[in-house]
Amino acid sequence: MMGSSRADVVKKAEPKYRSLVDVVFSWTLRDALNKDLYKGKVDKIPTTFFSAAEYKKSFLNPLIEETHADLLSNIMKVTHAPVFEILDIKLSIRFKPPKNLYYQILVKRIGRRYKNEENDELQICDLIALTDIRPRYVADLNRPNFPYTIASVEGKTIEDEVTYFTILSSNPILLEDIMGERARKRMKLFSVHLTNLNTNTRIWNALNWEGANINIIQNLLQRDSSSGSNCSVCNLEDINSSILTKYGDTIGSFKLDDSQKASVLNCIATSTCFHHHSVKLLWGPPGTGKTKTVASLLFMLLGMKCRTLTCAPTNIAVVGVANRLMSSVREVSMYDTYGLGDIVLYGNEVKMKIDDHEDLLDIFLTNRVSCYQSFLSPFTGWRSGVESMICLIEDPMKQYTIYLNRLDRKDEYLPPHKPVSDSGKEECDDDNNATGMQEEHGKHSPHPCDLASRF
Repeated sequence: MMGSSRADVVKKAEPKYRSLVDVVFSWTLRDALNKDLYKGKVDKIPTTFFSAAEYKKSFLNPLIEETHADLLSNIMKVTHAPVFEILDIKLSIRFKPPKNLYYQILVKRIGRRYKNEENDELQICDLIALTDIRPRYVADLNRPNFPYTIASVEGKTIEDEVTYFTILSSNPILLEDIMGERARKRMKLFSVHLTNLNTNTRIWNALNWEGANINIIQNLLQRDSSSGSNCSVCNLEDINSSILTKYGDTIGSFKLDDSQKASVLNCIATSTCFHHHSVKLLWGPPGTGKTKTVASLLFMLLGMKCRTLTCAPTNIAVVGVANRLMSSVREVSMYDTYGLGDIVLYGNEVKMKIDDHEDLLDIFLTNRVSCYQSFLSPFTGWRSGVESMICLIEDPMKQYTIYLNRLDRKDEYLPPHKPVSDSGKEECDDDNNATGMQEEHGKHSPHPCDLASRF
């Protein structure tokens, strides 16, 4: 339990912030470099909680401390940080001082040491430092003419094939002074990559999400874990028996041990209950088949048409489960990619290394969208193909005539055949010539029915 002294400290240390970025912006450079800034302000996360609000609040300070430690580590390595030259800077339409200090910048990466180096361009939620020189020391981030200013990359837009990044700055940027100075002394501006706040921002938003459905969290926080494990309405034993009868052969094909099979059956039975919110934990040391069990469970839920969202703390884990699921699906699929439309994998294509997993290309969201764009194209998509087939079926002779005319136009651009010089041979008569023309057409002019079958 938390004492009153701890509550007082938390109240003083945690003013109300709109976002994690606001917390980071509140730190001066001295604060960012102070490794003891949150010393004594972060308690150990308890194992029991009295409310969902207390549960969420207990993670805030550890999250802030982790963000601060990451920023401190990267500032100390600022000499080796990726640097971008700011070629242009202007006010954003979202600019509303004193809080919403939004700007748009055009940048160019400089000083790349390796050809395939990461951070080749700015990413959403990148935290950058704005400077008037390329920093060699930490002190270069806070100069008399350009005090410590950091910004968060909030988005990007394309104007006339040029990409502008929208940033939220911690301090106002005097554009007139900067532009005037640049015109007089050719002053340069730089953005220095410090860290990326994407993951921590998502955690912050989840912990501060007002009005969220927290029924599952409240179920987890119950003191008596057995009170919410079984539904008083549903008979899980009967449901397990029914599922085993219906899907027994499928479950047996996964080659699970008794414990894994029981876990899959229990989770499937629980998913059919709509009377209360349930949480099941599959646990075990490395190498005990957790990924295999989860993939088998997902395959069963897919067959039951139960919508399921699968998340994991690492990209490796997500890709591992997806690969297992795909191998199970392909074993029973008779038509290659048929049936994969109900499976979608999404995430960062580069970090997930999707190109190294060809089996996942069929379900990866970006690839799926590209396929749909091709299928739905008004000129080369399904609609165009169906309309062509309708025209062929309704009036095949007309389409056949159009086809022959196209062949004739092609023949006009072909080089003429060499004449056969044989004085002993007479020219063929008109009938033979006519027959020869028909035979020549027959070589490359299919019957209308052939056109339909080829289509």
